[in-house]
Amino acid sequence: MDNIYVKNDPAGNIKTDKEKSTEKIDGAVALIMAMDRAIRHGGNSGSIYDERDILIL
Repeated sequence: MDNIYVKNDPAGNIKTDKEKSTEKIDGAVALIMAMDRAIRHGGNSGSIYDERDILIL
């Protein structure tokens, strides 16, 4: 996470900047996206497998 560089765009959003980062930032971006999804769609909804059985191939 030390290699990621963030900046604000004109709309005030915080964005990662790949050009100024020293190494690959794919893992950090994936973590940010996963955390955003968990915050927006999170909650105690349980697992999909609580409603249906596990599919075994």
